[in-house]
Amino acid sequence: MPSRRFFSIALLLCCICFAVCLRADAPAALSADARIKIIRTLGSEYVALKVPLPINKHGLTVDSKGEFDWKKNEESSISAGQFIAPGITVQVTNVTFTGNRMMFEVNGGGKKKKKRFLERIQIGGGGGMTPVANPTAQAPPQGSYVSIQFDKTIPNLTPEEVKEILSNVLDFSKKSATKSFIESIPDEFQEAVKNKQAVVGMDKDLVIATLGRPLRKVRERKGETETEDWIYGERPHKIIFVTFLQGKVISVKEY
Repeated sequence: MPSRRFFSIALLLCCICFAVCLRADAPAALSADARIKIIRTLGSEYVALKVPLPINKHGLTVDSKGEFDWKKNEESSISAGQFIAPGITVQVTNVTFTGNRMMFEVNGGGKKKKKRFLERIQIGGGGGMTPVANPTAQAPPQGSYVSIQFDKTIPNLTPEEVKEILSNVLDFSKKSATKSFIESIPDEFQEAVKNKQAVVGMDKDLVIATLGRPLRKVRERKGETETEDWIYGERPHKIIFVTFLQGKVISVKEY
């Protein structure tokens, strides 16, 4: 008769094999490089809507196959009180990744902008209280969101695969903002844009057209001079620092 130890070893081996099979079947998670490519390709794209988008903080969510509840979306658009109609051209203004969700902000999103910190501080005396900073104009939001909800994690997708998932909602066949912009750029920057490189003298719009939107922005003040660094990439991949002074590139460094 086989010993109890033999059965224990056999059971352990079966568990290991089962776990290996599960891992082999599981899709690879979205890499940092793939995330950067999606942001660069789609982060400032102009697209046409195929369905109404409610102007609220939720927008529309599709699954990993691009499917969604059409009736629920129409009801959400009606209950929001305002929506972006089908056929309207909108711009993707931000791309974010959270857990198993990939979110595309369009036309600035559907959330109300928060007050600046100084607007919340008030000083006063006998005449009443006055904010330290003048209130900014609180225009109602004009945008929305389109999100892709995956089962467990965001898989390693290319920009073209993301476009395919969103094809029921967004029409990417229109010329992108980047391509339209490149057609009219100065001759001295043509080669740099073709090679996807930022160079000294470019303005912010041209850098976005060339490299996409940065992952981070850092401002630094020295005396009366304020510079702004746009940071592209993450370790262990290449990191690019693009430094602006008064809206123009003054330095490009790679690490």
